[in-house]
Amino acid sequence: MLGIQATGWHAKLYFVRIFRPVKEMMPMPLLSQRTRAIASGCAAVICLVFAGLYSFLLSGFALAAAPGKEEYVLARLIADTTAIRPGVPFHLGVELSMQPGWHTYYKEPGDVGMGTKIEWLLPPGFSAKSLQWQKPERLDEAGIVSYVYSGKTLIACEIDPPAKLSPGSRVPVTAKVHWLSCNNICLPGGSEVKLELPVAGKSTGPISKINEAEFRLTDFDGPVSELKSSSAASASAKKDILADKLKVAGSAGPSLGLLGYLALAFVGGIILNFMPCVLPVVAIKVIGLLEQAKQDSARVRLLGLIFSAGIISSFLALAGIVIAFQSAGHELGWGFQFQYPPFVMAMATIVLIFALSLFGQLNLSCGIGQKECTMMSEREGVVGTFFKGVLATILSTPCTAPFLGTALGFAFVQPFYIVLAIFLTVGLGMAAPYLLLTMNPAWMKFLPKPGTWMEKLKEAFGFVLLATVAWLVSIFGNQVGVDGLARMLYFLLVVALAIWFANRFSDLSSTNQRRMFVQGSALAMVVISFYFFFLLQPNLFLEAGHATPEEGAPQTASPGNELSWQPFSIDKLNESLNSGKTVFVDFSAKWCLTCQLNEAAVLHNKEIEDKFKTLHVVRYLADWTNQDPAITNLLRKFGRSGVPLYVIFPAKSPDNPIVLPEIIDKALVLAKLDEAGASLNSKK
Repeated sequence: MLGIQATGWHAKLYFVRIFRPVKEMMPMPLLSQRTRAIASGCAAVICLVFAGLYSFLLSGFALAAAPGKEEYVLARLIADTTAIRPGVPFHLGVELSMQPGWHTYYKEPGDVGMGTKIEWLLPPGFSAKSLQWQKPERLDEAGIVSYVYSGKTLIACEIDPPAKLSPGSRVPVTAKVHWLSCNNICLPGGSEVKLELPVAGKSTGPISKINEAEFRLTDFDGPVSELKSSSAASASAKKDILADKLKVAGSAGPSLGLLGYLALAFVGGIILNFMPCVLPVVAIKVIGLLEQAKQDSARVRLLGLIFSAGIISSFLALAGIVIAFQSAGHELGWGFQFQYPPFVMAMATIVLIFALSLFGQLNLSCGIGQKECTMMSEREGVVGTFFKGVLATILSTPCTAPFLGTALGFAFVQPFYIVLAIFLTVGLGMAAPYLLLTMNPAWMKFLPKPGTWMEKLKEAFGFVLLATVAWLVSIFGNQVGVDGLARMLYFLLVVALAIWFANRFSDLSSTNQRRMFVQGSALAMVVISFYFFFLLQPNLFLEAGHATPEEGAPQTASPGNELSWQPFSIDKLNESLNSGKTVFVDFSAKWCLTCQLNEAAVLHNKEIEDKFKTLHVVRYLADWTNQDPAITNLLRKFGRSGVPLYVIFPAKSPDNPIVLPEIIDKALVLAKLDEAGASLNSKK
């Protein structure tokens, strides 16, 4: 039976007494014994579904590892621009990634092999010029010479678009690639890769160059005889952080194996419960556990399962989104949804509603009697419990817990079934403490007994949620500017007014007609304000999410300090590395609370600042608040999918960067800076 809580702070929907074991239920005539018996098995079915899915995914790994099933070369299509300008040439490139020990061939393969070939399928009016190649390696095996690529390479092509294109439209391009990959044996392979690019217009937002470092290396056109001196040339070659092979110190390597990454994912999921991003929702769940302590054990177990199902389902949904976007050629990372202003706005609105409910301002009435409503108000609802799990998951994504970054970095470059399994394992880890506590109701006696003090605690947690709203609003303001920030604040004010209006002018004694009128009027306030503040300004969202700091503007330290934090770019990082500098890169985001806490407590500490100056360390802030493909690619190079990430490039050995853990302290940073050493010269 569907009911709605009428009083108190919850304001949840309830499926009254469904899924509850029959023998442990108090008599209630609302449902028949047969209905309750059927519903009792549903919770068990949910658990079996999750267990079956997990077993299926794990069995898929064995199949994936079977001989002949592995893909030794992966291809993807990239561009050097975020949008096409009519009549202005741009570049497309097919990126080939080879597994260790495997190689593909240059257009002139040498004595053996087969040159890689690309066939372009372009819309009418577009034309492709000749292919542009990176310099291959000279492979000499017992006098048999071939010219090959290992690791990763890019084959580029300049594309000429027509002078007339419809602004805002999307242009599909396809490349059919054929290669021969060799290790101890040679296997022919091929792939059809696709990409869609928008045509520049008002709706596309600012246009920027991307993947510049990769395309810059496609400047070799032979003859291959030049490769005889390639070893000598490489000694004097300048460094390119995206192209160079790095020996990373301080991060987990591929030797962990699949089970090792699953273990890291599970432990990281548990730690997520203690990260600052998710604490507000965890606090609400703790209150729920305190209220459940006086209920029967079957009810406690059911709500524990439902809350865990909300967490696990959300992680699987996130995995599905990641897989879908990656299939479409997009690069995503952990917490990617917070890079989109509409999502941040929605989250701020939802958290505000939760906060107002803690202050008793969200009381939805229902058509059943006062007695039934009072009974339901004393019991936490199934639907409300599920969505608490969903909200806890969403708010956890801006944080990267210890161990979690390594596991997710591994997952984001794996096939879809491994992505699903890693995300599912993280969800199981995050849900484990609640399952452990609720599956053993006897442990609930160690929790404080419910009482009137809980009402004060609820209101106190309401202020914690309001602080979360302020944090989300600040993120929104960083993404859309001052005008968008003002619009967001006015909209949230109207949302709060609508909830107060609905609560103040209708109650249980009101007629159905009055309740419908008042609640409809409140909803109309929200809809009209959303239309006025946002839909009338569509560019507010369309132009957001790609902004970058002005070139050369310091982002945190005081102006005039030559060693202050600098805005990050690949070119600047390469320049510093080639100049003999020790470099510290802080990969951060405004929506990452762990990042902000680390920066405030450690990186901006005076002792740390003095150490930076003493060693003449060049500092870059790689701000990932908005989408930035260059930062995403560099995160992937270090095996990470999200922030925070802290990397030190020693001046004496920039190929051996030092990676710090997600949670840092002053002593650790000072020790690692001493280990890296000073810049080779003190000139900027």
